[in-house]
Amino acid sequence: MKIVLLGATGFVGSVLLDEALRRGHSVTAIVHHPEKLPEQEGLVAQAGDVNDFLSLAKLIRGHDALVSAFNPGWQNPNLYNDKYAARRTSLLP
Repeated sequence: MKIVLLGATGFVGSVLLDEALRRGHSVTAIVHHPEKLPEQEGLVAQAGDVNDFLSLAKLIRGHDALVSAFNPGWQNPNLYNDKYAARRTSLLP
């Protein structure tokens, strides 16, 4: 199976990445810093930003599944509103 994984360098994402590769899946990890991921068979690391939905859609196209372990952090008291606004503005023409 061809899987896209968001947040592959994080705590949960790294465990999901290891498990998917162990099971023989092909994984495209979309991360801010692809160089943080060691080269492994079955892994393609792509630079991407979860807030840029149009470019993210291009990176996801052609895969069988999308798994998100993305965590935006908890320091921002306006986290929900900021993420919702980013999603809405990136979808506008």
